[in-house]
Amino acid sequence: MPFPVETPVLTDGVVTLRAPHPADVPGAVERYTSEDTSFNADDARNWIAYGIAESWASGSRLVFVIEYQGRYAGTVGLQPDAMGNASVHFGLSPWARGTGVAARAVRLALEFGFSTCGFAVIHWWAVDGNWGSRRVAWATGFHFGPTIPGMAETGGRRTDAWTGWITPTDPREPSSRWFENPVLETGRLRLRTWRDDEVDRITTARTNQATAHFLPFIPQPFTAEDARFWLKDMTSQAAAGLRFNWCLADLDSDVALGNLTLFNLHDGEGELGYWAHPDAQGRGLMGEALRRVSQWFFTPTADGGFGSRRLVVRTAATNKAARRVAESAGFKHAGTDREAFALGSGLLDNRVVYDLLASD
Repeated sequence: MPFPVETPVLTDGVVTLRAPHPADVPGAVERYTSEDTSFNADDARNWIAYGIAESWASGSRLVFVIEYQGRYAGTVGLQPDAMGNASVHFGLSPWARGTGVAARAVRLALEFGFSTCGFAVIHWWAVDGNWGSRRVAWATGFHFGPTIPGMAETGGRRTDAWTGWITPTDPREPSSRWFENPVLETGRLRLRTWRDDEVDRITTARTNQATAHFLPFIPQPFTAEDARFWLKDMTSQAAAGLRFNWCLADLDSDVALGNLTLFNLHDGEGELGYWAHPDAQGRGLMGEALRRVSQWFFTPTADGGFGSRRLVVRTAATNKAARRVAESAGFKHAGTDREAFALGSGLLDNRVVYDLLASD
């Protein structure tokens, strides 16, 4: 199917995609010079004045200017390949980010690519860690593929890249939830998202004999590199709608005191896992956190909760500290699985199951 000779105007009533105008030059210069990019001001001027039109005329890249609130807000483009597919690329000016503009622009570009250009598949990729781009891909219905090692180049070095794809029949809406931790408070704690500058607190909390014994799959010692990978993995799992992960922070000082994870979410149920920094142990803080998360978990979604009915805690029968925490939070011993918990010693312990119901 041939591409249109001239750039069409596409709009959803809020965002408009169109050909570039001379008036877009200041906005383009501002966008590119505010970012860590190889484009300079002259490159931005040439791209708006000539580059976009030349790319469109050659069919090498079909680029639209994004107009929002009557202003240049960025660009979105489709790059065809030899197999009848295309890849999508987009970028926004800082002032337009966080408004949903990018997702609206990508949806318009997808409809144009499938309906007018006849592409069979449209691909997306972004440098590993570009959460803004990933969120747009998620919001517009892309399926996420593998992370490809060394696929991209940034700053003169090879970098891993996320990948994704979408077909003409796929909905242009998210196919899964993207979890964002609600901030929850108790009399002594604030449950919030972990920060990247808290690596030292994580490594100290996770390097100890008890962790090595009851959680042998966790590296010992738990290094700063391990902590950074763990933070990244928790973010990825939240983006995939798989788990919530809270930092337990002191309500007054905001110092990190432990971690509480909510996972295995299905059929109205969820599972809790937890660990504490030495500064927090023996103070009843973890039980306090469990009670607060349980309250939120059972609260109907219309009232700001998660709207589910059953929580479980699973741990080794000999892990007295973990069992005390569950019991202090009102969880009931619901059963024992014999020789089902592998210990660091190589032996098998019984696994005890505690649960708490919304009706309790």
